[in-house]
Amino acid sequence: MKEHANKKMRIKKLEKYCDDFYVQGLRRRVLKAFKLDTGMAGNKIYQKKIRTKYEIEVEGKCNEKKNQMHFIENLIAEMEEKYRIELRKKAILKN
Repeated sequence: MKEHANKKMRIKKLEKYCDDFYVQGLRRRVLKAFKLDTGMAGNKIYQKKIRTKYEIEVEGKCNEKKNQMHFIENLIAEMEEKYRIELRKKAILKN
């Protein structure tokens, strides 16, 4: 009778150990998946932050170049106007 009781106890202990081991494995899997998901979310947030930073920087540089181009075009137009005025003066002086 004692042997039978010991066998049952041993089987219960082994079953409990297996169940605990299985539950622990599930917990580890869940935590690993959670860490991966949060890491990916963190990476997405980081990517979004960096993307907006670069977009702002690129937009600023584009605006700066457009302003420089506009300034140079205005200078060229002003110089052309001065050149035309000089040509008219020369033409008047020749006549």
